[in-house]
Amino acid sequence: MRSAVERGRFKSFVVGRGGMPVLILQYADDTLCIGEASVENLWALKAMLRGFEMVSGLKINFWKSCIMGVNVSEDFLISASGSLTVE
Repeated sequence: MRSAVERGRFKSFVVGRGGMPVLILQYADDTLCIGEASVENLWALKAMLRGFEMVSGLKINFWKSCIMGVNVSEDFLISASGSLTVE
């Protein structure tokens, strides 16, 4: 994830006056990927998750996953959800 941000493939969410990037939060078996609402970020996220599957042998259940937005249109969220669940 950090590598994708460093290479400009994924744009993280920036908070505070110092511009602190927030891109991933993890607790137990839950992971939150946080970034700008863009089609480019969606494709980068999907590629990273697929890469994780291939390297680890684990399978991500996109049907049990959730996408949420703050100040993001409902149309974008519906489109984003559909693009992540398409195999």
